[in-house]
Amino acid sequence: MNPVVKEGSLSLSTGGSIIRFGFGLELILGYSAEELIGRDVSRLFPPGLAHEYRYLIDSARSSHGVNNSRIKALKKGGEVIDIYLSIYPLRSPGGEVYSFILTFSSEVNKEVPAILSDEFQRIFRFSNDAVAVTDRDGNIIDVNRTFLDTYGYTREELLGKNPRMLKSQHSTKELYEKMWRDILDPHKGFWKGEIINLAKDGREVPMLLSINAIKDGRGEIKNFLGIAFNMSKQKELERIRRLYIDHIIHDIRGPLTTIMANADILRVRIGPELQERDRRKFDLILSASKRIDGMAADILDYSRAQSGRVALKKTTVSLARVLREAFLPFEHSGKRLILNGSPYHEGAIEDREIHADEDKLKRIIYNLLSNAMKYASAEVRVDVESGGEWLKLTVADDGKGISALDAERIFDAFYQTEEGIKTGGAGLGLSIVKTFVEAHHGKVWVEPAQKGATFKFIIPSKDAPLAGVDGRLRNVLI
Repeated sequence: MNPVVKEGSLSLSTGGSIIRFGFGLELILGYSAEELIGRDVSRLFPPGLAHEYRYLIDSARSSHGVNNSRIKALKKGGEVIDIYLSIYPLRSPGGEVYSFILTFSSEVNKEVPAILSDEFQRIFRFSNDAVAVTDRDGNIIDVNRTFLDTYGYTREELLGKNPRMLKSQHSTKELYEKMWRDILDPHKGFWKGEIINLAKDGREVPMLLSINAIKDGRGEIKNFLGIAFNMSKQKELERIRRLYIDHIIHDIRGPLTTIMANADILRVRIGPELQERDRRKFDLILSASKRIDGMAADILDYSRAQSGRVALKKTTVSLARVLREAFLPFEHSGKRLILNGSPYHEGAIEDREIHADEDKLKRIIYNLLSNAMKYASAEVRVDVESGGEWLKLTVADDGKGISALDAERIFDAFYQTEEGIKTGGAGLGLSIVKTFVEAHHGKVWVEPAQKGATFKFIIPSKDAPLAGVDGRLRNVLI
C-alpha cells in the first residue's frame, strides 16, 4: 500500500457499478479511474470473497451504514491486501438508496464523514439552493433535488462527473484560477461569486455560488461543498427594471430638451425687453432643466453600468479637446478654475493624444469638476500629468474637506455626505466616475482631509491595462 496515502473512496450505483473512483484509491490499489469507471466493484475483491462484500452492501442498505469492516482487497497487480472498508448509503428524502460511498482505509477511522451527518443531510436534502458535494478530486458524490431541478439532469447523469460539465463560455480560465486559489488557501478555504452555468438543455443559468473546503479532524481536505442560489428571476427583474428606466429617462429627456431649447430661444428673442427679475426666472428654468437632465443622465449611466453594458469605444483622443469641453460648463461658475497652477484659459492646455473612450473620459472629468464646484468655497484646482503609458488627473477644491469615514463610501451608488444631501443630486456622479475609470482599467481614489477634498484618477493612455502599483507606476499612484 502507498505509505503516504492511507484512505481513498469510490461511489457505487445501486447495481454495483463504480461511478466514481478517487485519486487516493488509485494510489492505494494501483488502478486508474478510467480502468474502473462503469465496471462492477467485485473486481476489487479476491475471487471467492464477493459474497462477503455483498453481505456488507446489504447490511449498509438496511441501516445507516457499515463502519470499519476488515476485509481483503485486490490490487491491480494481483496482490491481496488487508484493509478497512466503510460503506455509507445515500438516500432520497423518501428513504430510497440511490448510491453508496465506499471508503477504504489502512487503519480504523471512527470519524463519520461530515457530509453524512444527520444535521448536514437535513440541510442538504431540503435546501432551496442547489447543493453539490464532491470528493477532493472535484468529482460529484451527491447533489440535492434543487440541483437536479435547476440544471435538468438526473442523478445518474451527474454522480461521478466533474462540475465543469456545467461550464459556460462566460467562465474564464482566470475566474477558475482565482476560485481555486481562494478555496485551497488554508487561511481562507472558500470562494463566493456570481457565475453563469449551463443547464442540460443549453439554458444559461446565473448563479450566486459559494464553494467551501470540508476538512476532517486533522485539517485535511476531504470534500468540497458547492451551494448555489439561482438568480434567474432576479436577473429577469433587473432586465425589466433597466428597460423601464431606459424608457422613463428617454421620455423625460425629450420634453426636457424642448423646454431648455425654447426657454433659451425666448430669452434671446425678448432679451432686450426683459426686466432683471424676469431674466432670472429664465435662468432658473434653464438651470433647473439642466440639473434634471444631468440627474437623468446619471441614472441612465448607472443603470447601464449595473447591467454590464459599459462598452468602451476607444479611439485616438485629443486630450486638449476633452478638457476644454469638460471645463466649458464651469467657466462662468463664479469660482476660480486653476489648471496646473495657473488660471485656466483655452491656450493653457498642452495637447497630447491618448487611447480612450472620448465621451466617457469627458464624463469622468466633468463629474469630478461638478462635484468639486459644488463644494468649493472659491477655487477648484486641476492638475494633469502624463507619462508614456498613463494619464493622471487630480481635481481638488477648497471646501470643507471629506472625512475618512465618508471617503470609504464616497464612490458607492446613492451615497451622499451631509453636505451632499443639502446640495441635492442623485448621488450617482462619483459612482459613475469609478465605473468608467475601471472600465478603462484605471484606478480612482479620494484623499481625506479636514480642508478641501482631492480626487485623483489614473488610466492607461494606450490600449493596455496599467502595470499595477509596483515598478514604474509606484510613484504615479501617490
